[in-house]
Formats: sequence, structure tokens, C-alpha cells
Amino acid sequence: MGSTFISLVGCSVGPDYKPPKLEVPQNWKWGEQKPDPKGSHSREKPQIEEKKTAWGGNDLQGEENIKRAIEEARKNPGKWKLAAPKDFVKKGQWWKIFNDPVLDQLEAEAEVANQQIKMAMANVIEARAGVGAALSAFFPHTNFTPSYQRWKLKTHLPWLPFILPEPIFSTVPLLGQNGIPIPSGSIIGSTQYYGFQPTLNMWQVYLNSNWELDIWGKLRRQLEAAKAEAQASQAELEGMKLTIHADVAQAYYLLRYIDSQLEVMERMIHVYEDNLKRVEIRFKSGLSNELDLARAKTDLSRIKAQYIALESHRAKVENSIARLLGQPASTFHFPRKPLKEDPPHVPQSLPSDILEQRPDIAQAEREMAATNAMIGVAYAAYFPSVNLNAYFGFFNTDFGQLFTWPSNSWIYGPLIDLPIFEGGRLLANLMQARAAYEKAVASYRETILSAFEEVENALIGMRLLEEEQKVEDEVVASAKKQYDLALDRFQRGLSHYIEVDTTESVWLNAILTDIALRGERFIVRIALIRAFGGGWADSSMKKPSFQQNQSKN
Repeated sequence: MGSTFISLVGCSVGPDYKPPKLEVPQNWKWGEQKPDPKGSHSREKPQIEEKKTAWGGNDLQGEENIKRAIEEARKNPGKWKLAAPKDFVKKGQWWKIFNDPVLDQLEAEAEVANQQIKMAMANVIEARAGVGAALSAFFPHTNFTPSYQRWKLKTHLPWLPFILPEPIFSTVPLLGQNGIPIPSGSIIGSTQYYGFQPTLNMWQVYLNSNWELDIWGKLRRQLEAAKAEAQASQAELEGMKLTIHADVAQAYYLLRYIDSQLEVMERMIHVYEDNLKRVEIRFKSGLSNELDLARAKTDLSRIKAQYIALESHRAKVENSIARLLGQPASTFHFPRKPLKEDPPHVPQSLPSDILEQRPDIAQAEREMAATNAMIGVAYAAYFPSVNLNAYFGFFNTDFGQLFTWPSNSWIYGPLIDLPIFEGGRLLANLMQARAAYEKAVASYRETILSAFEEVENALIGMRLLEEEQKVEDEVVASAKKQYDLALDRFQRGLSHYIEVDTTESVWLNAILTDIALRGERFIVRIALIRAFGGGWADSSMKKPSFQQNQSKN
């Protein structure tokens, strides 16, 4: 009998959590080697088209093709592997690869003062407290409950006439009305249900204890869910830190390349002013017409307006940095620091397993485990709950006699609660828990797909932005030469100012675009680091100390 009880206590209803398998490509499409339209990338296209044909609805052999595809997938699992998040791996201060002390200082301030990080830390503490609350359900709950009540009863109870009066015996010797002593144990009266006293005092002091036996594993499933939620909140904290550090770095380099553009525009304003003076001199001497003069004035006004708009954009970026650092925007000022250096090298041929250290993936996986455990909680509600209750205390209408032994009272025994009719509530809760799990699985897979999308987009940016800037450097040089030739022709009277106007605008736009590309190359590297999960050092790529169980299928 004891072994049967132990086996019952040891069981847990509901599905045990198993990490899902995910499709993980072996290489990045835009890694170190650029995709060749005539190479291996194009050779995959006929395979995709062949799969579409095999699964097409018009194919008479579609069912056989599906069976063969399933059988082949079972024999050759290929790119599918079990989910094994590694968000616990230390990423380090990845921003130090930029070798910028100012950025290091900003990141340090954001680490300790950012309010979103503090909110995420509070969520971690809250979730850990939830684990303690779930763990407390395994222990008996005992309460000390003293109370006092004053009752008012009816003096006439017509619904009790069938109860016969009962004699009342004295417990101590008494003195009768005539002075005759009455020994203890004598009858001194009888209960009269038609003569209750109208008020009554009731004093109670008792201990009440309740212990729920976890026979069906409901409490264990609740604890399992609480632990998973606590781990998810920790991953959320790491993800928030990664996001804030990346936002600070990106805003910092955005601000710096805007400073570079402002520096260029200040020089170009002087160029436009000099050109306006040249046109005015030629206009006064009759060598230029009024249209050339109007164009020169328009060009100068336009570039000044662009300069003001760029200053406005810089101020907004500066305010965003202040918020990330936990400082009021009104008191934060960042001096100008034009961007001159080239971005550092970031490896692009890392294995796709590095995505397992992304905090958002780990958070989604832990939330999936939590919702799976709640299925067991909903399923356990179908089974009877068993509670061991115990009660011991004292109660009496006379406070002076409250703590005497005749005033004691006690109760103990099991209480079984078996649901009979709930109006469909239990089934609805179970369906809700299962739907929540399916939703968590879909969210987890969507997070994986988003991670690969972010990495590929960042890799595209790293490769193509570098190539684009090389071309843009040539555009700047050509535009400068074109402008010099146009200005020379204008000064010699061989052309109108419209040539200078056009080439000058092309030259300015080429310079601004070249600076923007340099800044975007910094920003896209930060985006790649964020997409990788915040680190790629050799120490970060070591295997975890424990072994992950992987399915053989």
C-alpha cells in the first residue's frame, strides 16, 4: 500500500517538455564568400522547383511523393537539430572592438543607468520570487487564528420544540437559596430552548493547518513553469542589455557621421558663398545675367536650409542617447566628433550555431517550456485533490475558562475534492493551455527565422556597403573634377552658371553620401553583432559544461 502511494505521488500528468527540432543552415548565404548567381546558389533553384512540383496539387502521384519525402526526412534528418540555447555564455564587452574610449564610457553609463535595463532586472526578481511562491506549495500551511465574537440570539426558537430539556449538573459545591449546601454533581437546572440569553460571547484561539498532497504532479508542473518563466526573464534581461548597448553604439556612430556631414556642409557653405561673390562681380560687370545670380543665391539658401535640418536631426539623435544613458535630454550635451576612421573587421564566417546564444531565442524557448508545463496543471485539475487538514484550539463563552482543558477542540483528517460538474471550465482551461503552447512554439520558430533574416541582412549590408563606398569614392573624385572644370569654364565665360550649379550639387551629394556610407558601415557591423547575440570570441564559442541530449531521429 505504501509503495502504491509513493508511486502515485511520484507521477506527473501532462506532457513532458521536449525541445523542438529546428532547421539550421550550415552556412550563411552572404558570408565570407559572395553568392555567385552562376554558382552553387543557382544550382539550388531547380531543387526548389522540383520540390514544388512533387508537392503540387495537380500531381496524380502527390501522395506517394509525400510518403517518400517523409521517409527520406526520417532517414536523413539533415539540417534539423534539437534546440539548445546558449544564452548563458558570456559575451563580454563586444563594443571594445571599435577601440573608442568615448563609446566605452557611454556603454558603461548605459549599463548602470538605463531604465529599461532596470525594469528587466525587476522582472527577473519578480520571476524568481514566483519560483519561491511555487515552491512553498509543497509545504504545509499553518495559521494562528484568535477571534472574539459577540452573538445576539433570538429569545424564542419555535423550531426547536421537539428537543427535550436536559439537566444541568454543578461542577463545584454551591450554596442553595436557603443556605443549604449543594454538593458538586447535583442537578441545578435544565436547558430551556425557549429561554436562551439574548447575547453571547465567544472566544476562540486555534491553529489551522492544511497540506495539499501533490499526487498528480500539479504542484510540480507549476514549479516547472515558474522556473522556466524565471529563466525566460533572465534571458529577457540579457536581451535588453544587448539591445541597449547596440542602440547606444548605433546612435553614437550615427551622431558622428552627422557631425562629419555638418563639417562638410560648413565648408561647402563657404564654397557657395565664394561662388555667389563671383557671380555678383560678373553680374555687376555685365558678364553674367540675372538668372545666374538668382541661381547662386538659391544654391546658398538651399544648403543653409539643409544644414539647419541636419542640425535638427543631430539634436534628436543626441536626445535619444541621453534617454539611453538615463539622463534628461535637457542637460545632456555631446561635443562634435566627426567620423574619420574605418570600421573594424567583424568575422562573417561564424557557424550558424552562434545564434543559440541570442537571448531572445533562449527567452522564446523557455516560454515554450513554461506553457508546456501549464498543460500538465490544466490536466491535473481533472483529478481529485487530496488535502490533509488539522485543527486544534480552544473556545469558550467565558474568557477566564478559555485555556482550560475542557475548552479544547481538535479535528484532523483528509479532505478529497473531486470535480463532478464544472460546466466545461476544465476542458476550456485545458484547450487554452494547449493553444498557448502551440502559440509559444510558433513564436519560437518565428524568432529563429527572424534571427537568420537579421544576420543575412547585416551580412548583405557589410559586403555591399563596402563595395558601394568604393564606387562612391570614385564618384566623389569624378564629381570634384567635374565641378572644377565647370567653375573654370564659368570664370572664363565659356558657360553659364547652370553648369556650376549642377556639378556643385552633384559633388555635395556625393560627399554626403560617401560619409553616410562610412557611418552605415559602422552601424551595420553593430547590427551584425546584435544579430549574432553579442559576441563571437573563442571563449564564447566553447561548448557548455553539460551535455545536451539530442534526438537520434
